[in-house]
Order: sequence, then structure tokens, then C-alpha cells
Amino acid sequence: MINTLALTKQLISIPSWVGPGCDEIKIGKFIYDWLRTNTTLTVIKQPVKDGRFNVIATDGSPARIILAGHIDTVEPRAGWLTDPFTPTITNNRLYGLGATDMKGSLASMLTAVSEVKNTQGLMILCYIDEEYDFAGMRKFIQDYRGKIKPELIVSLDGSADQIGIGCRGLIELSFKIRGVSGHAGRPSAGKNAIQIGNQIINLLTLSLSKVIDPILGSSTCNLAYIQGGLDLGGGNLGRQGNNIADLAEFVLDIRTSKSKVNADSIIKQISGLAERFGVQLEDIQVRHNLGSWVTNPKDLIELNLTAKFEPSLGYIDTQMLWEAFGKVPCCTIGAGNLALAHTPNEYVELAELNRTQKLVERIINQSVTGETI
Repeated sequence: MINTLALTKQLISIPSWVGPGCDEIKIGKFIYDWLRTNTTLTVIKQPVKDGRFNVIATDGSPARIILAGHIDTVEPRAGWLTDPFTPTITNNRLYGLGATDMKGSLASMLTAVSEVKNTQGLMILCYIDEEYDFAGMRKFIQDYRGKIKPELIVSLDGSADQIGIGCRGLIELSFKIRGVSGHAGRPSAGKNAIQIGNQIINLLTLSLSKVIDPILGSSTCNLAYIQGGLDLGGGNLGRQGNNIADLAEFVLDIRTSKSKVNADSIIKQISGLAERFGVQLEDIQVRHNLGSWVTNPKDLIELNLTAKFEPSLGYIDTQMLWEAFGKVPCCTIGAGNLALAHTPNEYVELAELNRTQKLVERIINQSVTGETI
């Protein structure tokens, strides 16, 4: 029997954040070799970009269930009390970068897959770039949309204390407001791009707060970045206090609980407000335009899941699978604690590793072998 804890340690010890000098290629090769060695599944590398790849494993039958997990992590950050790439056990907790998000869950999934035999319709997706631009998930959907018809999708990018059944959408966009400069002693002589931009965002935030789903809650708007001042040309901004700022740039992160709210509707609303305040809207860029997802818990009843059903506070790219493959039942489970995700000194409870492994084994048996354990 393969030890889930040992496998988690191995995964943590392989850096897989994306940035200068690091990516998911090494961990992808490890998972590819591990699946070929420890399972009878057919394993392939799905090229994505820059030599990086997803790892996909199947049992040869048409896919009925997809088990998914991302293999990247966020970048290491300040505040670690131990080496984030040296797995450390203290008080029955395993510390290391990615321990909770989501290498502990990934190890539980892989170990479970190695233990279950004679499946018919099992597909495993280990994908890149979840913490960045979803390149791995987008490539999987591009290649497999219309070619497979899964009946159930389970992501291991979840939390030990809940079954995730949905998430709000994610819209990220940037734009510039161009106002009119003038002397600061006569504010009415110009149009302050920073102040008016903030007024526009406050009105947008108020409007979004009224877009409510009974399960997902209210839509929200977060002002993530702002820069402004007097336009000096060449991308330079003046910082003198005696000028009315005539140029400001903003980045917004919007979490929408209704599909009617998308990037186009947000841009239309911002454009209308800019016209109302007499300023120009420039250089609009959309980074993400992803919708919401909800699965009815009744559609998961056959899995006999015992944890509470709740939507995720953050965006889960399971939504992309849900939308691409006919809105089949989807859920997230996991060994980690999402409250610790993206924090220094993240950890996973040792007991949750084995619990999650057994849960995944049971789901596989009930879904694609007809057996129970």
C-alpha cells in the first residue's frame, strides 16, 4: 500500500510555482512517471505552453467521472518559519508550500487511484497554471470539449470541512479614466480622474451588491490597484499636489453570483458612468471573464457525502469544466483548509490525508466500478 503522507512530502519538495526559474515541468514529470509506475491507467502529457503540460490518465473506457487537481502553487512569500520546500511535521500537521493548496489533496487522489482496480470510465486530470491564468484548464477543455461526456466531475481543490457545490464568477479588468487637468486651487476648473474613478467604482460596487443569488450570495467588487496623477506623457505621471490629476488607472476584481453579470455588462456600466461624469474611458483590458457555478446537492446524493454542502468563497475553475461539459454534477473535496491557502506556514492535518484518500476511493468505486468500500 502506498503511503499518502510520503507522497505528499515528495510533492511538496518539488517547487511548482510559476515565475523566474520555476514552473510545473518537474512536478509534472514526477506525476507522469508515478502514475505509469503505480497504476494500470494510460497516461499522457498534454502540451500546454512553454514546455509545460497537463498529465491525463484514463482506463480506456469513455470517461464517466473526472477527478481533477492542479499541480502548481502560489509563489513562496515572506513569513515562513521553516523552509517551504522541506516538508516538516509538527503536532500532527505537515507544513510546506502547497500542503493545503493542494498537494496534500493531490497525493490523496493519486494514492486512491492506485488502490482502486477494474474501473470503467475513470479520467484523471492533473493540470497546470490554476493559480495564474488557467492555461492548463483552458487547454484541457479546448481539446476534450465535445469528445467526452462525463457524468460527474470531482475536484480535489476543496476543503476538508465542506463539500463545495459552487462558486461566484470571476471578472478581472483594467481601465483608465482621463479627466481634465487644472490648478488644484480651483478644483471645479478640471475633472480629477482619480476622484471620479473612485466615484464610478463606488457606484458600480453598490449596484453589484444588489445582484444576489440565494446560494452564492451577493456579487462584489474589489479595487485591486490604482495609479494616477498628472499625465506627463510617455507613461509618466506627475506627483505635484498643485495639479488636478487627469489620468488614473484601475484594476477591478469582480465576483458575480449571476450569469447576467459579465465583462460586457460591467464595461457598459462603467462607460455609462464615465459619460455621466464627463470623463473618457480608455485602454480597457479584460483578463478574466468567468461565470458562476452551482450544483444542486440532490444531484450528489448517490455519493453519500457527509460534510456540509457550501459554495466556495473564491473562484474554483471547476466552473469551467461544469460549463464546458453540459453542467453535469460537480463538487470539490479536499484534505486541506482553504483558510490557510496562499498563506505562509500553510499545513495539512495528517489525519485528513488518509480520510480524503478513503473518500476518493469510495467515490471511484461507487461511480465507475459499481462496488462500495
